[in-house]
Amino acid sequence: MSKLGKKIFIIFLLLIILSLFLVGLFINFSIGEKFDDFINLQREKSIQELAELITEAAAKNDFKEVRSLVKNFSRTNKIPIWLQDEKGNFIYFSNQSRHMSNMMGNMGMNSSHLRMMNQLPDDFPGRNKKELIYSDGRKIFTLYWKELAAKNQLDSEIYNYFKKNIYQAIIFSAAIVIFLIIILSFIISKKITTPLIKLKNAALAVAQGDYKEKIEAKGQDELTELIEAFNLMTKKLKKLDKIRKESTSDLAHELRTPLTTLSGYLEAIEDGKLKADLATIKEMQEETKRITKLVENLNDFANAQNKVFNLKKEKINLKPIIKKVLKHFSKSIKDKNIELKLNLDSELYLNGDQDSLFQIVDNIIENAIKYNKQNGKIIIEAKKEKDYLIINFKDTGLGIKAKDLPYIFERFYRTDQSRNSKNQGSGIGLAVVKELVEAHNGKIKAQSNEQQGTIFKLKLPALKT
Repeated sequence: MSKLGKKIFIIFLLLIILSLFLVGLFINFSIGEKFDDFINLQREKSIQELAELITEAAAKNDFKEVRSLVKNFSRTNKIPIWLQDEKGNFIYFSNQSRHMSNMMGNMGMNSSHLRMMNQLPDDFPGRNKKELIYSDGRKIFTLYWKELAAKNQLDSEIYNYFKKNIYQAIIFSAAIVIFLIIILSFIISKKITTPLIKLKNAALAVAQGDYKEKIEAKGQDELTELIEAFNLMTKKLKKLDKIRKESTSDLAHELRTPLTTLSGYLEAIEDGKLKADLATIKEMQEETKRITKLVENLNDFANAQNKVFNLKKEKINLKPIIKKVLKHFSKSIKDKNIELKLNLDSELYLNGDQDSLFQIVDNIIENAIKYNKQNGKIIIEAKKEKDYLIINFKDTGLGIKAKDLPYIFERFYRTDQSRNSKNQGSGIGLAVVKELVEAHNGKIKAQSNEQQGTIFKLKLPALKT
């Protein structure tokens, strides 16, 4: 068991033991009172039954039977009872009756004198209650009887027996509960610590540069959310590492040509094979501009990548964004006399990052204008189909050669058309577009015929209503 597992196990065990201890204390303090209530309720029912028997015996004027009933009941149930007649004299009293009869006999008094006692003794034990006995609507007797007070009762065998059995049951139950909790806490701690151990091992692997580790997430609790967050982090780190390696490779590749050219010029000048005249200096200056432009493009690409990993998604309507971009390029469209056709649904809602969506549309429309013919056309269609937004950007421009089409979304890839001085591109625009589209869980593809134009098709998840 891991260290965390042991801690969880011990905490579970201590909590259960503490809970059982507190329950035991509560039961210990309340058991006497509850036991009293239960026994007194039973006594009250028994007294009521005795009252009915006394009523029947009194109806027969059999007062000897009355005393016998009370005496037997008191002795059998161990309930102190005093019986008072309608004149207020006590004709029966338990516990002390034999002692008082003997004492009165020694004083020359007979049993008839007992009826003259009309007050309960000061030491009548415990709290007392009374039961009125009627016959034909006339009160004939009053039964005084003692309620049980278990904690103050000298004769408390029943209470002690009851209490002993309750404690035995509690101890037995506690033993079973503790045993089950030990097993349960072991299982729970194992369930909690196992994915955490996997998470720790995966984190160590990531620290060593291994981003392949993916932890399976089960359930819907906070631990599952932590694992999913870790998997997402690993996925992003893996992608960033790939970008870093590819960017380094791309940078080396792109810098090699202008640096080689510059190096060649400098060596030729040094060897006296080439004069450092104005034309040579201009050519060398062009190469340095290429290097500067390349560095700027790389910086732009890095900023775009940062956007991919820091999207601020919200409810966005794509239609105003498209119109805003078109307004931004209105002068360029007018200069080329491009005919613009729009077929846009009024509500094109999705959950997206506004700046990123603007950049996607801006880049595609910029290319549609840049590589379009004079007096050409741009057709933009956008509609919702089931759970997706389908956006098509069609132009009547130069088109893309079939050999170039599979690579146009690769970083630093430039077609022959984009390499000429007039329409020179950086080679990262469409790569950024693809990254941003995929960051929105969407797809982008291109269809093109050379000299006939190009269609860019976007598919983005629509906002669920």
